[in-house]
Amino acid sequence: MLDFQKIRNKQKWLFALIAIPVIFGFVILFTPDAEDRLFGRNNIATGEGTLGSVDDKPVTRNEWMVARELAGLTFGRFGDSFVEEKIPDVLVEMKLMKDYSINISQADVIKQLNEQIQSAGASGEQMRKYYANLTNKEANTFIQRQKHFMGVAQLRRLAAVGSALVSAKEAEIKFREENEEFEAEAVILSHTNYFPLVQIDDAKLQAYYTNSISKYRLSESRQLSYVTFPPTNYLDQAEAKYNKLPETDRKSLLQNCWPTDTNITDKASLSIVDLASYVATVQTNEFADMKIEEVTAQVREKLLTTSVGLKAGLAVIEAYTAGEDFQASLRSTYDAKPEFDTLDKMALLQNLEVRTTPPMRRDLPFVPGLQRVTPAEVFALTATNALINGASSLSGAGNADPYFVASLKKITPARDRSFAEAKPLITEDYKKAESIKLLNEAGEKISQALKDEKPLADIAKENNLSVLQLGPFGRSGGTIEGLDTPALAEDLRAEVTGLDTGATSELITSSTDNDVTDHEVAFLVKLKGKQPVSKETFDKEFPDYLENERRIAAGSAYTAWLDEKTKASYKYSFNAYVETKDTGTVTVDGKASETAEKYFGSNTVVPIIATPAKGYEFKEWQGTMREGQSNPNNSVLIIDNSSRTAVFVPKTEEAK
Repeated sequence: MLDFQKIRNKQKWLFALIAIPVIFGFVILFTPDAEDRLFGRNNIATGEGTLGSVDDKPVTRNEWMVARELAGLTFGRFGDSFVEEKIPDVLVEMKLMKDYSINISQADVIKQLNEQIQSAGASGEQMRKYYANLTNKEANTFIQRQKHFMGVAQLRRLAAVGSALVSAKEAEIKFREENEEFEAEAVILSHTNYFPLVQIDDAKLQAYYTNSISKYRLSESRQLSYVTFPPTNYLDQAEAKYNKLPETDRKSLLQNCWPTDTNITDKASLSIVDLASYVATVQTNEFADMKIEEVTAQVREKLLTTSVGLKAGLAVIEAYTAGEDFQASLRSTYDAKPEFDTLDKMALLQNLEVRTTPPMRRDLPFVPGLQRVTPAEVFALTATNALINGASSLSGAGNADPYFVASLKKITPARDRSFAEAKPLITEDYKKAESIKLLNEAGEKISQALKDEKPLADIAKENNLSVLQLGPFGRSGGTIEGLDTPALAEDLRAEVTGLDTGATSELITSSTDNDVTDHEVAFLVKLKGKQPVSKETFDKEFPDYLENERRIAAGSAYTAWLDEKTKASYKYSFNAYVETKDTGTVTVDGKASETAEKYFGSNTVVPIIATPAKGYEFKEWQGTMREGQSNPNNSVLIIDNSSRTAVFVPKTEEAK
């Protein structure tokens, strides 16, 4: 067992060296809803003995809530369940601070806060003003939180000094290893090298097709017919409605369209044509060098698709109404006699333009022409439920997303492609499969040559291959200079880093495309040499590297140490009760529930038995049960603070 008190007294000089910064979530902590948002998420069990114990001392509700708040600040980004799991750790941290006489004063917190403000640069003054305006309650809460965080920082330092201080020499060895670079030679075989040797004829392709016919199966495809109702198609109807609007509504529309024109509301009585003439004269920036006909068209569309005091622009409403009417008529007709061409016929009668989607399959990411419809929706349609309609939001112009009505037009069932249809694909696949066979045969010869210790250059020459000069390159990431097959970079790098200088690898097979089951490439690589990290790079990067390694080691050491302490100190509470007195009894781990142990270590299995009184029978356990809720002879895996209640009911006449 580490003697942290001695370490603390004798090696304080090390603290600054391996200190882990305390991170202050200043602004986040004191937003108005922070308490509820971070710590008020779940109710906890209440009552004596329901919150576990630390060194056999029951945890009070206040202690639990304080620990929960602190756990939320540290681990809240990982979710509520993770926060709940970490509460025992925080409770044990609070105990350890007492054990190791770690006492953080208010003056310590204020000092560190002032240092943070000083180092904050331009934002420091803003931070100072913010904290100066905290209420007494907020300030006290902040002080208590920071006392704990600063205390934990000291515990972390103790753990690092005691068991995981990384020496500069250790870090240097690791740094130099991670940053050395390699130079290598490689010979790469690709199945494409063997394409000229593959002999192809219809008989071979037919046989390949027969053996893999399912590979060339066409899945079901579907098409939609659809009509859209763009607001711009209904400007005439909208203009008639505009002319009948109350003057107040017209003024609102005008003001919204041209808010900088203080005189525009005076033109509410003008026709749209006359209004356009006025706007063209006044709004010269908007309508410069435009013919009056063009100005009129733009003014008209803008005015009639703008929403003010209405559900939507007048033209949008007209388009929506037309779409709804069409959809209702289509639905009625279709319900009476379902036919896939019903939409096409009705649209023709109403002089509406019908569009048809290209054939689509389930794996298509979207439906062409109908972005609001998903392929999943299309494939959910049936012959008797073949309609989809999309209503405009009625929240504005709606030109970019008009109302539409769509109907299932055609279903093309899944089928096998014929040999003639699939021949181009079959040829490609057969060629690849046969070339990989030839690649493997060449690989066996090369592997034998390696066993015979032939030089890499000779092996390359015998197989009509080139020797690539690679590097320098590092242990991880990035491309490799000289490698014309980038997809092999990681495989080649992993092989090189395990070689001694001058050694050649075995023949390594790999894949460079999505079909990872086919190893269509292979390579040999020889390590020519290693280049150590330069002095300039070492001097520049190593100090930060050393600090980070020590920080990581300290964090790992502390986590392991705290985990050990928590397992030894914290026990979860478990109680078993009877719902109604005198209806039965409960035993916990072989003892009556009243006298049984209340606290158990994590992952302990605790047997619980419910025994009914005379005239009663066991009904169920109440509480969180993963299984066996109706079994009177049960057990509980202790992973949190919990309880179970046995429910007994009077026996039925038959049972008596």
